[in-house]
Amino acid sequence: MAYKVFLAPTGSGNTVFEGDVINGYTSPDGQKVVVKFYSNDRGYTCGSFAVNAAGAQALRDELAQTLEANSARSGVFHTASSAKHFTLAREIDGAPLILGVIGTDATFGSSYHRGDAAALQKVVAEFDQVLKTIADVVAGKGPAA
Repeated sequence: MAYKVFLAPTGSGNTVFEGDVINGYTSPDGQKVVVKFYSNDRGYTCGSFAVNAAGAQALRDELAQTLEANSARSGVFHTASSAKHFTLAREIDGAPLILGVIGTDATFGSSYHRGDAAALQKVVAEFDQVLKTIADVVAGKGPAA
């Protein structure tokens, strides 16, 4: 699915973003951002975070650091990110990596995204698109009504 950005149809003024893994919305001032990571392997669960623009950047950095430090590891392992919002694991030697997203909204729970290191780097690239969308909206360059 192509990354999409549009105004919320509710008239709230929020801007919605939808990608392959990450969906959510931002308020016009970037003070209310909801970022949801959807699973690609276990149904429709998602790890959801309610943050502001700076919090979204911190989540992206935490994800990128975890993948950078661990995605080349071989064998069976399980590790958690610095703030415990993400885990990275391999359950069986030679199997794909499993990115766990431990959301802060208990309504949605956690999600799991499977893939090789390149596939997980695409999640970081999509998160970069989300951050650009948030920055554009805050700068007044969001989608028009």
